[in-house]
Amino acid sequence: MFDFRTKKYLARIVTSPNQLVEKIQIFDAGKDDRIMELVKLLVTDSLHENNPDKEFDELRFAVDDDGTNILIIINKGEITGAVDIDNMYEFASSHCTDFKDLRDDEDIVINREWILNKLTEEEN
Repeated sequence: MFDFRTKKYLARIVTSPNQLVEKIQIFDAGKDDRIMELVKLLVTDSLHENNPDKEFDELRFAVDDDGTNILIIINKGEITGAVDIDNMYEFASSHCTDFKDLRDDEDIVINREWILNKLTEEEN
């Protein structure tokens, strides 16, 4: 079996083509996918609090035409909006100082479940 843990490559497991494209876009933008999962969680909470009637299935990272980092809001396969996340990413990044260097991280499935588990660990 091929050893995915090399110094040259960062290994992540994804379960769909959309997740693969998103991971590539996150890394191409110079962002940390672990922090991006925290940002998604914060945006989800904010959307539920400020727009309780707005339904959505997922948030997906993208970079818009002017270079702004955004989360696209997707409901039933359709894009229904977007949220500028540059400031929120910087805020989350400044509060995640305990995350190890990306290349030293042994977690290769980084998703909503991962960040929820990480936050639960910090509470305990």
